[in-house]
Amino acid sequence: MGYFDFQVFPSKPEDFDLNKGVKFESGKAGEFFVQNLTIYEGAISLDTLASTDESKRILLDMFEWGRVQLGLSFDENLIRRWGHISHITFRADVPLLVLQSSPVQKLAEKISTVTDETFGGLKYQPNQLWIGHDPIVRKNGIASFVIVHRGNTRFEENIFWSEAPLPTNLHVKFIREFEKDVKAQSHES
Repeated sequence: MGYFDFQVFPSKPEDFDLNKGVKFESGKAGEFFVQNLTIYEGAISLDTLASTDESKRILLDMFEWGRVQLGLSFDENLIRRWGHISHITFRADVPLLVLQSSPVQKLAEKISTVTDETFGGLKYQPNQLWIGHDPIVRKNGIASFVIVHRGNTRFEENIFWSEAPLPTNLHVKFIREFEKDVKAQSHES
């Protein structure tokens, strides 16, 4: 690889603060767009529009490029752990957020009844699922697992956006399993 062509990169001494992060933005790695690469003391963050597997490959290619072209020390064994945040947009066959919780749906219906008197015709429904860890347990928390209706789409279109602290392949797998479980639950009711 070796050609990243970042459009925004550090240019002043104050841009090289590892506590705030040294940022490179709007680049390209092969056929993939790199939104940003931020280097911190002890961590590196890469934000791409590619899968987490592809992003890992891009980052390893960047390290190898730095080793060859800049004489940097790099050995993949120096990487202690990989963290992931995956974002996907998907269409479901069923209204995932309505069917996933009967008590929440009952509460939404009660709210709709009251607001209908004042605002006329507004139907409330669950519009996001948020699963996270206890923030007190870990100083620097990691992403939650989130499913929300995608912006600028009607609820009945069943188009969702999701974020997860998982590799992309597991994120997609868990979404598919969740949709299957919601369908099964709706058939039991």
